[in-house]
Amino acid sequence: MSTAGYCSARDSIRKVLEVSKTVGVVDEQALRRFVKVNVQGADLNTWVYMGPSGDYVIVPGVFCSCSDFTIRVVGRREKCYCKHLVEQVLSEKRGLYRVVDLGSFDEYVKILNEVFTQNLTSTLRKKLYTR
Repeated sequence: MSTAGYCSARDSIRKVLEVSKTVGVVDEQALRRFVKVNVQGADLNTWVYMGPSGDYVIVPGVFCSCSDFTIRVVGRREKCYCKHLVEQVLSEKRGLYRVVDLGSFDEYVKILNEVFTQNLTSTLRKKLYTR
């Protein structure tokens, strides 16, 4: 935490990287649940964690749509990151993630809307499993 009692994006990224270096044994199956979402013609850094009980939108080092992030990071300011932000860094460093290339920004918005409103994205699942 910074001296002002909250985490800056820079603090969060640094702390996530520090934690990721110290984490030894991590469930590799959990790391494989991360999907980097690319949109043709757009420079976005958006990931989706496809969990067993719901999906979360992640902006690395900055945001996660999980309740732990909302409650403990943003609301109570108890910590600077949730486990998904740490695991996303590990997933990326170890190359244990999948990539989906979307053809349009509309598809991207549809996926985000599904995660935020239904906590699950059927559109992203279809893209991953119907190749």
